[in-house]
Amino acid sequence: MKICFLAPANSAHTKKWCRYFSARGHEVHVISFCDAQIDGVQVHWVSTGASAEGNDVQKLLYLTKAGLVKKLVGCIHPDVINVHYATSYGAVAALAGLQDYALSVWGSDVYAFPGKSPMHRLLLQYSLSRAKYLFSTSHVMAQEAAKYTHKTFEITPYGVDLDLFTPQKRCRREDGLFVVGTIKALTPTYGIDYLLKAVAMVREKEPQIPIRLKIAGKGSHEQEYRALATQLKLDDITTWLGFIPQEQVASQWANMDLAVIFSNQESFGVSAVEAQACGCPVITSDIPGLLESTDPGRSSLPVPCADVQALAQAIAQLYHDPQRRARMGKAGRDFVMEHFELNRCFEKVEKLFETFAAK
Repeated sequence: MKICFLAPANSAHTKKWCRYFSARGHEVHVISFCDAQIDGVQVHWVSTGASAEGNDVQKLLYLTKAGLVKKLVGCIHPDVINVHYATSYGAVAALAGLQDYALSVWGSDVYAFPGKSPMHRLLLQYSLSRAKYLFSTSHVMAQEAAKYTHKTFEITPYGVDLDLFTPQKRCRREDGLFVVGTIKALTPTYGIDYLLKAVAMVREKEPQIPIRLKIAGKGSHEQEYRALATQLKLDDITTWLGFIPQEQVASQWANMDLAVIFSNQESFGVSAVEAQACGCPVITSDIPGLLESTDPGRSSLPVPCADVQALAQAIAQLYHDPQRRARMGKAGRDFVMEHFELNRCFEKVEKLFETFAAK
């Protein structure tokens, strides 16, 4: 098949889709509003004058490129078009008048975007209405998106490379430390401040626990969180890793004793899935997207969202029960193997693409 994605070429998610289908022998094209390269894939960069980090007003420039996108699609003449992110690439695809394409919702496009104003809501509804097929990585996100369309969604779970994300990456010596960490964007959505406060509470109440904290990621609130760590007197036990590539993400999860994903909103817990794949037990907030991406009570310990005291208690509880942590780690790996193995997830998408192309 000849497959055309409308998606950001610099995204790890886009690259994962492209590499799978390219490796399967399909001809893959990407029309992208950001300039990036993907091995084995032809990327068609459309310069818009707006960055991916720009505000909604700046991103209106995307819409002015609908004609060019339509022309590119005509030149590529793909068997399948898959548009990613409903309220940027999806809006452009709708305005371009593309036909018979599948639209994959990503998360903030259906959770945050429509709540900004009635116009934002209408744009999302228009985008969803123009797509012939709709994809969602989780049932939870499909339910949220269903507020804006009567169409049904195909669930296309986020797959993880179990050869990359594996417990075998653990190389830490038995140092007697209790390493707790997270790998998320440093923004309010992901509860980094709650994690810092919970670790400070653990340290205050049980100073004998040799806790260490690792935080990987970048984001708008990094300096605020660093200042909070200093205020809470955590600098001596906290390592800020910054943005790290996937290979390092896998190594960090495998070498932690406990992962904490304490978001207040998640369409799907990618980080939780990756941590489980590495055999790392997980504490999560009790929001639907994280409950769906873990095996609560077996691979993960859900805690009420934003409850710092409950989070601190859960961290201390799991420190004192290493056997439970070991059971959780094994259960997490098994859970991901059954539900989120990369090839199995993409095989489902490939079959859907073949069906679409046949029509």
